[in-house]
Amino acid sequence: MARKKKKNKYKIFVCFVIFSILLFGFIGLLLFKKYFKVEESIFEIESRSSNVVENKKKDNDEYETIGWLRVQGTNIDCPIITGKTELYKYPVELENYGWMTNKDRKNYNVMNIFGHNIFNLGPSPKKSSNNFKRFEELMNFIYHDFAQENKYIQFTINGKDYVYKIFSVSIIYASDVDMFPEGEYSKQEKKDYIKLLRDNSIYDYDVDVLEEDDLISIVTCTRFLGTDAYRDILVSGRLVRDDEKIYNNYSVDKNNNYKKIDKVLKGDDNNEEIGSA
Repeated sequence: MARKKKKNKYKIFVCFVIFSILLFGFIGLLLFKKYFKVEESIFEIESRSSNVVENKKKDNDEYETIGWLRVQGTNIDCPIITGKTELYKYPVELENYGWMTNKDRKNYNVMNIFGHNIFNLGPSPKKSSNNFKRFEELMNFIYHDFAQENKYIQFTINGKDYVYKIFSVSIIYASDVDMFPEGEYSKQEKKDYIKLLRDNSIYDYDVDVLEEDDLISIVTCTRFLGTDAYRDILVSGRLVRDDEKIYNNYSVDKNNNYKKIDKVLKGDDNNEEIGSA
């Protein structure tokens, strides 16, 4: 009987020791997270190389598939094509695709990718709809909470997946965007382009951008700021560098440019609700 009691006490002691180790380990983990910065990846690469190969089976005399685009948090997960002739118009009836104006498959130091926006042009953009099968969901980036949660762009070209950190969301006159070349940018052109994006961004992103960084801009038309002139919304990123091992979180804050966004969202301006571009 005494031996049995001794054995039970031993079991209780072992359980107590195990419980204490787990408890102190949990407390230690909480303290570590509180006082030490722990970076976690908020974006995972999902290779689209096989998607490009598969979509090339649909190529014809007018266009060819050159890449694939994913924009975090949106339904933009689609092939990127380029026209084989100067007359190719990238028809609106062709759903779920984007395009580049360059006529080759080079990965330039600045990649501008365009897509149609048909059903989300007005002053109160919807975040999702069954009708959104093109670049309508790019408008989600005018909402601060969305921009805070979604910060990465993936572009697949020539069998490789590239990831970009978003550093600017801007609504710019299309004529200002059209001033820049189709293809490789010179050092000065890239410097001017970065300045244009930074000056017009509605957010301040905690992302440094250097002239030697490769850039990408996802572009679609918008009438969010009115119909007095043709404008584009650009969501722009710079290539994740080799020493950035994980796709980490970073701050996104509204700046003075956001005041005009707030004004429209509150209904102070009268914009068109529907249309296509």
